[in-house]
Amino acid sequence: MSYTVKYSIQFLKDFDHFPEDQVLKIAKFASVFQQHGLADQTKFEGRVSPSWMNLPTNHPDYQYTLSRHLWHYHIGIPQYSGMQQWNRTSDWVLHFQWPQRGPTVWLVDVYAHHTSSGAFYLPPPTALADQEETDPS
Repeated sequence: MSYTVKYSIQFLKDFDHFPEDQVLKIAKFASVFQQHGLADQTKFEGRVSPSWMNLPTNHPDYQYTLSRHLWHYHIGIPQYSGMQQWNRTSDWVLHFQWPQRGPTVWLVDVYAHHTSSGAFYLPPPTALADQEETDPS
């Protein structure tokens, strides 16, 4: 199977301004995804998680993340914590959309996992890929 990495418009605009460490981590994620997809997450250095995981279904962010197929990858910035390679976490995450767990992911942003108030950061709708682009139906 062929795996494809695409980018939201906002991600492409921001990418030129990312520091080198972020660019390298993003490139590594993209390369591993293109080689293996996400079925075997042990191929990745950090944890890959759906962004609705551990949210109660009545939480305001649950439907937002689920309907937009939002996931995040612990990118290892500033460093990884934890011993088990594929389950390590970090302070920064790469947000992406993975529609229907298919062969394509859409990278949407890189950001601190939590805001200064301690809430889980989610990319705003303006950062996401168009739903027509990510919806295979």
